[in-house]
Amino acid sequence: MVEELDDLEKQVTKIASIAQKLPEKFQEKGFEILLNALLSGRTPQQVATGGEGKPAALPAAAGKFTIPIDVRAFLQQFNVPEEALSKLFYVHGSEIRPTYKISTTKKAEAQTQIAVLTALESAIVGGKFEFSLEGVRQRCKEHKSYDAPNFAKIFKNRSDLFKSLADEEHIELTPDGKAELAETITELSK
Repeated sequence: MVEELDDLEKQVTKIASIAQKLPEKFQEKGFEILLNALLSGRTPQQVATGGEGKPAALPAAAGKFTIPIDVRAFLQQFNVPEEALSKLFYVHGSEIRPTYKISTTKKAEAQTQIAVLTALESAIVGGKFEFSLEGVRQRCKEHKSYDAPNFAKIFKNRSDLFKSLADEEHIELTPDGKAELAETITELSK
């Protein structure tokens, strides 16, 4: 029993050593993967190959995600650190999912935050800082901040933040809207 524990300790130490050689942001996850492989009885090679003799399929954009230039310019303009994005969205390859939680209880404020964050998400996947009214409506429902009688009115009252309200599929952020987005990112990424 003692010999088995010594062997396990050596293997875990070796896994920790391997994980430390990875870039810092991958160290913890790399350690977890290798440790899980050890505990499940698989070799690191089996983990890397999906249990078969050929390399595991990698996501289409397996490389590091690149933030589009328009988003980088926005972040720089408003002094928002890039790390804030990872606190609001989970990005894997070319896919992105929101992970933020709206903390305000005021539905009008929550709706505005959801709208500008949806525009940011659109810009991250390579588009413009825009959103569709229906998409924001659905997100507001998901976040339990949908105010059905006042939904459209809230956008009209905050028309300084949005341009092209007549085109409900492509509502863009104005410069004031981008400033609001920067404030929202800063608030929610704390």
